[in-house]
Amino acid sequence: MRLFQEFRNRTLFCIAFGLALAALSGCSDSGSETAGATSETTNGIAVAVYDVNRDPIPQARVTLYRRAGFTPAESPSEDITVFLPSYVTAIETATADDSGMVQFGTELDQCQKARCYVEGIAGEDSSLMVWTKLDAADSSTKEVELLPSVTLTVRTGAAVSDSIVSRSVVMLNATPYWAKNDGSEFVFSHVPAGLYTLLADNQPVAAVSLDAGTSVDTLVRFQELTREYVFEDFDDGDSLNNLAKTYKNFGWYYMPHKGAVFESPDSASGFAGALVDDGAGGKYLSLKYAIQDTGYVMLGTHLGLDSGYYDLSALSAVRLKVRGDCDFAVALEHYRQIENNNYNKALWMGTANDEWTDLVLHPGKEVLDSENYQVSWGEISNEIGIFSIFIYNGTRLEIDEIVFEGIQIID
Repeated sequence: MRLFQEFRNRTLFCIAFGLALAALSGCSDSGSETAGATSETTNGIAVAVYDVNRDPIPQARVTLYRRAGFTPAESPSEDITVFLPSYVTAIETATADDSGMVQFGTELDQCQKARCYVEGIAGEDSSLMVWTKLDAADSSTKEVELLPSVTLTVRTGAAVSDSIVSRSVVMLNATPYWAKNDGSEFVFSHVPAGLYTLLADNQPVAAVSLDAGTSVDTLVRFQELTREYVFEDFDDGDSLNNLAKTYKNFGWYYMPHKGAVFESPDSASGFAGALVDDGAGGKYLSLKYAIQDTGYVMLGTHLGLDSGYYDLSALSAVRLKVRGDCDFAVALEHYRQIENNNYNKALWMGTANDEWTDLVLHPGKEVLDSENYQVSWGEISNEIGIFSIFIYNGTRLEIDEIVFEGIQIID
């Protein structure tokens, strides 16, 4: 999965929100003509839909769209680029016959004057989809391949109460796909694979590349709205989390349990010896260890002093970059000890592999187990005292950029 890069250094041309909704309403089927599939030869546009094995897909719903509005264009000024959002409207819909064929009545020359697109949808819950530009210069039958659809979650890192987020609409430019907010997030349940520009209230905010069959969870920073607190990035090279710059705490500790052994950090160089230069002026933490049987190792830090706690109830997600070969759990724990050094905790599971991965953990998705002091986030969110990572297997875990989303200042 290749994530987006934020659009920078461009002047944005904003079209009124009412125009956006009007254009979106034009994408509904109510204003489109409906055609049945036929093998009759006409001057219209023929489309054949296949799956990845080149087998035809009968009963697939195929829709022809035409561009409405604008596409990126150079402004009159040579040194300013103006981005004008592009909308599409459905002009004809048909159902594929047993050979996967669709014949539209729309003539090809209509798509030479305005850009046209083909959408294909098949399977239960839109499991197979395609969105592709129509080549108006080619008069032969258009062959399109339907691939597993993608689930896209766009996070803003903003507070749920921010009125601008609650009123916003996010859409994929030059497509009929849009989403309203779900809390501080925007969820596209099913969209076709491809490379798209994300628009928020008609302005481009990011590019996103969606691989077929994946579930993409990505953060888009909204200017002056996104709230995030970098709890630890390890770049300062010490053993204290970043909160210690404001509130005193004892820093990071690492503990083996039930016969497990730490190789890094070791007793000679300590925590600083496990910090590795990433080659770009920053650092990350590299844990190496040996685990046997039911053993495990843990990494932890108090957010403040022993009796200190912090209100993190505004948290919308915990984000951290990980790389390694293990399964682990991330926990935010209550400040008050229950017994035998155990604390009530909200706990999320994660897995690390050979590539750096941006792991996103959402309140409400924690693993509940009262026997192991695992409780719901809402029970303890306003009195958090400890951040912990429990590692159960493998030999290594590398960690960087631990971020609390939805929070800008910790009180």
